[in-house]
Amino acid sequence: MKRGGTMVRVITGISLLVFLVPCVWIGPLTRLCFFYAVIWFAAREMSDALNRMDFVTSPWIARVVAFAMCVLFYLKAKIKFDVTAFYMTALSIVLMFGLLAALFRKITMRDVLGSCIICFYPTLFLLGYAYLSVQPDNLLYPVLLITMFAAAGCDIFAYFLGRAFGRHKLCPSISPHKTVEGSIAGTVFGTVLGMLAWVLLRGYAPIPWFVYLITAFFCTIAGQLGDLVASMIKRQAGIKDFSDLLPGHGGIIDRIDSFCFAMPVVYFAIMLFHST
Repeated sequence: MKRGGTMVRVITGISLLVFLVPCVWIGPLTRLCFFYAVIWFAAREMSDALNRMDFVTSPWIARVVAFAMCVLFYLKAKIKFDVTAFYMTALSIVLMFGLLAALFRKITMRDVLGSCIICFYPTLFLLGYAYLSVQPDNLLYPVLLITMFAAAGCDIFAYFLGRAFGRHKLCPSISPHKTVEGSIAGTVFGTVLGMLAWVLLRGYAPIPWFVYLITAFFCTIAGQLGDLVASMIKRQAGIKDFSDLLPGHGGIIDRIDSFCFAMPVVYFAIMLFHST
């Protein structure tokens, strides 16, 4: 949770859900558009944060690569291609032009690597959501609901119960307000909320309850690590929030930092079950 009153946070959170749910429900195209919009703003925020660390970066490289990937995700049913090979080729082209820019425009190698970093964090993580958007519903909804319920539940309970009962600092050098007690509470209640996905999808997605339980547990751990990584970047950049786009929450990355780390873990666990 970020700065701002609790009511402001709640109103912003509800507004995001009101916008997200129809986008997810309508179909792949609206899902892709939504997650690309998230990438658009997140790339700008990460570029600004890196520039505060004396890099010279641009969000456009990540935006262009992400747009190409989203288009190909949508067309994947009509044309056959290797997503991994394409992404690696695209990044190679990005690096090539970056190196040429360093050669002819006197941009340092440090700046080139800084722009490439944006292609990985947060862009690559969010492209995972874009890729998930075009997957079958019996894979899409378990992964998405476990991630949303477990990661968001962990965040909420860690914040409120940490404030109420927290006595021992979790990682004071990076995030002084997080506590061990809050982390434990977030893990427990986030895991329980993650099981709500099993209740909602029981009979729709043939996945045993214990898979949801184990996946939700690791989702809460990954989400907290993602939150700490974002806090580390902000501390090094000397900023409190990535931006002020979302009242009460900060920027896009402030809101989705835990989801970036959580979803790949959930996707891997669910796919591991499907492959057995």
